[in-house]
Amino acid sequence: MKLKGLSITALSVSVVCGLVIYLGVHVRHVQLKQNAAKSVAITSSKWEAFKGIHLTFSEPLEAVTWTMDGHAKTIHLKKPSASVWLNSVLPQGQKSSVEVQSVETTYNQTVTESWKLSDVLAKPLQVITDPGTWQLNVSRNGPYMVQFSAPILDRNGATKAVVFKPSIPGKWVWKNSETADFYPMDPVPPTAQETLVVGDGIKGPVSDAGQFMASPVTRPFITASDEKIVVQEQLPETLSLYKNGKVIFQSLCNTAVPGAYTPTGTFYIRSKYSFVDMRGVNPNGVAYNDPHVPWVMGLIGNVAIHGYPRATYGWPQSNGCVELPISAAKRLYSMVKVGTPVEIMS
Repeated sequence: MKLKGLSITALSVSVVCGLVIYLGVHVRHVQLKQNAAKSVAITSSKWEAFKGIHLTFSEPLEAVTWTMDGHAKTIHLKKPSASVWLNSVLPQGQKSSVEVQSVETTYNQTVTESWKLSDVLAKPLQVITDPGTWQLNVSRNGPYMVQFSAPILDRNGATKAVVFKPSIPGKWVWKNSETADFYPMDPVPPTAQETLVVGDGIKGPVSDAGQFMASPVTRPFITASDEKIVVQEQLPETLSLYKNGKVIFQSLCNTAVPGAYTPTGTFYIRSKYSFVDMRGVNPNGVAYNDPHVPWVMGLIGNVAIHGYPRATYGWPQSNGCVELPISAAKRLYSMVKVGTPVEIMS
């Protein structure tokens, strides 16, 4: 018998051959899926505190299910990839662990296996600044420095996280991957109280290894003054205020009586109070209690420049402080700022 020129025998052979080819392809596909299941493996891992865990698999995947700290998550990739980020903020300086429970291959096959990984992350990023905390007599022209404990990943982003309050116009110049200097556009005003703030967290500076700062760093500082107070202990004792090298104020003053002590050297006005209650013991052992001592400019410890009523001035009468007539102390108080240098000369 023939069917349109094709014998039954030939048709039967053709169908059989086609079936054999189909079965061969199907078996091959099943074998590829089985081999894929056997070959899926994690070939490398990279841990970054601010981003998470980067895993590289032996073949492209479409989904990954993982667990950390008892919470399970599944990532569905837009395109098959052997590179996968398990996004999570990891604790710095501590051990972190993750379990990859299953993956979905490009053969729409779910491979269930337990890959348990762990690593100890680097400690948080640290920073050294110049100026430091409450540094006085800081250059008005800079440069002001930040030095991180590890190379920085995004230098531009890092310097954006460093701010001055009040703002100082200027530019950052990186000396190397860890250190940057800030140059003010114009000299900062004299005796200006500024604060350098370095932001923390993943929006702050981040190192190449993914480290970030655990807390913000705040560095208040005061720029150099164009004024200077000079206390001269030679009789008659005087206090003079210089501005750009010229005397703009002068008064007789009193320093410590024998048995007490007014320190000599260079100091700075560190505080200002319109009045202070002062108590203590005189060199003769008699206690004193002087309420509302006016126009107090603190220098070091209990030593200050302030007003005090005396019959005369210009010779040792105090318990260690530099005393001025009250009217003179009030005027000086209005002229100087915290951060003004004071030199006491014997």
